[in-house]
Amino acid sequence: MQSTQSYYPKQISFPKGQGVFPTNNIYNKNFFKPKSKAEAKVIAAKKHSESEKRRRMRINGQYTTLRAILPDLIKMDKASVLGETVRKVRELKKALAEVEAACHCGDRRDECVLPGGVDKLSVEQCEGEKGGLVKATFSCEDRLGLISDMTRALSCVKGRVVRAEMVTVGGRSKNALWVQGLSGGNEGVVALKRALKVVIDRPVLPRNII
Repeated sequence: MQSTQSYYPKQISFPKGQGVFPTNNIYNKNFFKPKSKAEAKVIAAKKHSESEKRRRMRINGQYTTLRAILPDLIKMDKASVLGETVRKVRELKKALAEVEAACHCGDRRDECVLPGGVDKLSVEQCEGEKGGLVKATFSCEDRLGLISDMTRALSCVKGRVVRAEMVTVGGRSKNALWVQGLSGGNEGVVALKRALKVVIDRPVLPRNII
């Protein structure tokens, strides 16, 4: 059998791992070729333009939200919307200050009727009241089934509610209960506090799960 003759001169050799045309090196050099200053400026300007476009879209979205929630808004231009927003915020701050002043009027610090942002619970016996009247006050997240949970808690301690107040603002609920018929004196008060603590600590589930 005759040996196949080589078509390449013996003095020509190729680096190991490369063929006749080192395309990998050519591709890498072209791909990683540094961009000119003009190209870099064009890319930077394009990125800045896109970022500015997104910023304007966010601002316009906020103005659209304000136009939807502000009552009695006549003019819809941005300056009018912003001015009405400032006026409304000042009006709400003034109303809040008046409510806080009403809650803390005189020398005695009265309990505020609005729910706070932190879960709180207090249970105390009312002085000078016959029949062992106990007042329970607590704030928690408003949720479906809150009243049912309170009813079950009161039935566990065999208490009878003679008066109840509930205020719900911004997803928070404040409740005041005047309870009679607790047995055991201080033990009944402790049992009521423990039962209401379970109501407060219950996690708030999404509405589609409840």
